[in-house]
Amino acid sequence: MQAVKVTHSLLNLILKIPGIKVNRNDFFQRTFANEDSERLLDEGPLRYFGRAELDRRAALLIKNATWRSSTISFATGMPGGLAIAATLPADTTQFYAVALRLVQELGYLYGREELWDASTEKGRETLLLYLGAMLGVSGTGAMLRVLSSKLSTRVLERIPQKALEQTLYYPLIKKVAAFFGKKISKRTFARGVSKAVPILGGVASGGLTYATMKTMARRLQKELALGLNDTPATLERDLNQLKRLSPPT
Repeated sequence: MQAVKVTHSLLNLILKIPGIKVNRNDFFQRTFANEDSERLLDEGPLRYFGRAELDRRAALLIKNATWRSSTISFATGMPGGLAIAATLPADTTQFYAVALRLVQELGYLYGREELWDASTEKGRETLLLYLGAMLGVSGTGAMLRVLSSKLSTRVLERIPQKALEQTLYYPLIKKVAAFFGKKISKRTFARGVSKAVPILGGVASGGLTYATMKTMARRLQKELALGLNDTPATLERDLNQLKRLSPPT
């Protein structure tokens, strides 16, 4: 439970930093300024770009995020940065600030809906699923696909909403939070809070960001790309995986 609390506290802190939450429309207009943004938003990225070009754009997005050293500013020079720095080493904060932006952008690129229109809580839970997929937590990719499937209404009729939440969704969210929180806690205590400051001078620690981010982002990209092949058979496969992973009742 301590790891879960660490995770939610960390996410709440990072999400307060300006620029961490990504608006879907703004992302498309900013990232694809040379494209017909109105048609892109109307048709969706897959239909607009085609599968091969979509994957190429995703790879470019990952490459740019991996090498975007200026994103250190997210964890330092903006409101909320100092509060986070007092909790985590600066390179860890930087890493997850970059990761949280990237997972939203990859999600939008692969056709996912706006995260922040309705419920901040739902947005935060989706971020946990994205992070879980990046970290390789079993079932997170399947859950992301089930939640976004256009066929889910018909296929999920035999699974009551309450049962889905209690036996599949929330246990998985807790699993990701615990997994993520433990990794954060171990890294924090191992490196020591003293290494969080000074931040602006020497937070280059490229190993953590550059070597790890690409692998994690590609893992998430693969899970999201699987969702483009949305058929009753693939949805059934994902549901069966989630049922196997669900805790006994």
